[in-house]
Amino acid sequence: MLRMPSRALTRDAKKNLERFFATSAAREIEDDPRSWSVIEWTWGAGPPLRVHLRDENDEVIDFVMDATGVWQLSREPIDRKIARHDDLAR
Repeated sequence: MLRMPSRALTRDAKKNLERFFATSAAREIEDDPRSWSVIEWTWGAGPPLRVHLRDENDEVIDFVMDATGVWQLSREPIDRKIARHDDLAR
């Protein structure tokens, strides 16, 4: 389930959230059994646009849309691929 903000929004903020909600990623989150809440979003005209989600277990997903209209997803915490600086030498 995806819970959108219930408070009053500026016209730009509402447009930005509607743009995000129209993505396939938002539809997948809507179908997720966990409850995801939009906790941060871009209030001004964009791009870039940013939407920050958190579930009931405090897992976080960030979506950022760049100037070309491409959305990118990142999760926190991000798994590090390099554990130590010495791993770069391998």
